[in-house]
Amino acid sequence: MSGELTTAQVADYLGVKVQTVYAYVSRGVLTPTRKEPGTGSLFRLDDVQTLVSGGRGGRRARQLAASDDVRTTITEITAGTLAYRGTDIAELAGRSTYEQVRALLTGDSGVSGAPTAAEQESLAAVMSVLPAQSAPLDRFKHAVLVGATTDPGRQDRQPSAIARAGRRAALLMALTLPGATLVPPVKSTPESTPEPTIEPTVDPTVGPSLADTLATALTPCPAHLLDATLVLLADHDLAVSTTAVRVAISSGADPYSALLAGLAAADSPQHVAASLQANDWLGTALAAPQDALDAALVSDRPPPGFGHLIYTEVDPRAQILLDLLAPSVPTQQWAAVTLLESELLERRGWVLNIDLAIALLVRLHGLPRHVGPAIFACARTAGWTAHALEELAEPAMRFRLRGIYSGERGRRSSPLH
Repeated sequence: MSGELTTAQVADYLGVKVQTVYAYVSRGVLTPTRKEPGTGSLFRLDDVQTLVSGGRGGRRARQLAASDDVRTTITEITAGTLAYRGTDIAELAGRSTYEQVRALLTGDSGVSGAPTAAEQESLAAVMSVLPAQSAPLDRFKHAVLVGATTDPGRQDRQPSAIARAGRRAALLMALTLPGATLVPPVKSTPESTPEPTIEPTVDPTVGPSLADTLATALTPCPAHLLDATLVLLADHDLAVSTTAVRVAISSGADPYSALLAGLAAADSPQHVAASLQANDWLGTALAAPQDALDAALVSDRPPPGFGHLIYTEVDPRAQILLDLLAPSVPTQQWAAVTLLESELLERRGWVLNIDLAIALLVRLHGLPRHVGPAIFACARTAGWTAHALEELAEPAMRFRLRGIYSGERGRRSSPLH
């Protein structure tokens, strides 16, 4: 049953005076559903929402779409493209390091924040008491807490402090993976690495590399492939986890708490953990691609790793990663992926997305299935940090939503005589 609003609630919802609501009623624009003693006229919520979508109703009409109120200069997404601050992702992945892209997103070129030996010991102590079956994202949350409790400047919300917290948290998260150790980057030579797409804003000889650190735990996956994957996943506009980070910053939270909010929202089969389902489905699909296709075509929902809310033409992240993986994928497996991708796109319009590409990377290198969400979450710390920095310039507490009561209403009790 649709909810009902009082006259005062309608006025508040529309951003007009109560007298204006009376005028709407008198002109037949709004019709009360009934009158309740002590409450007055009641209106169907659906009717009020229709009134707003039809163009009436003052300032509230612009407030209904919350995303319209979040302006960002960080990431742009279209039906088939992704760009960080105006630079297409295809120009970045494989040509600019993750640290350079982090600097591009955050506007901060600092390299400080590498965990000290004492902080790494604190992290190891916490990890040692967690259950052996703890998932990577659970370990990551504890790593961020270690970062917060060992940072004397935790409450500092200056841009440089937030940027430092983001870099530090990412490395601490990576260090929770078994076998991971900090590895300073080796300065590359022009013969071995293409010229970077963006001007280097981070000295490549200073500070640990996130990709190299991850590679120590994810052998035999090469660091350069992990680095490109991190770049592809660094940000994705106002995804739910990013919105959670911005809400936390808007409320006055410290940067580590904001990152925890992002991790909590990301830890979902609809978000970062989606690659787990894609990994499981891909295992059966590679073994019997025609059977997987037949099952998908009789379903009204795309299989894991296919379909996307925004990318209706192509997921550029997935295509770039597939191109990087293609030379190493066995011929029969590549044929299976190609068959499924082309048939599901042509027959159902289901785009192969980044979750399936990550699943292929994980399977190709024989990594545990939980590695997909781990790479994803580490990468997204760059975007979360960038959005946290951008949110600092906005009014505090701007995400305070207003609840519209639509439940049952009881009669007011009569005064005692």
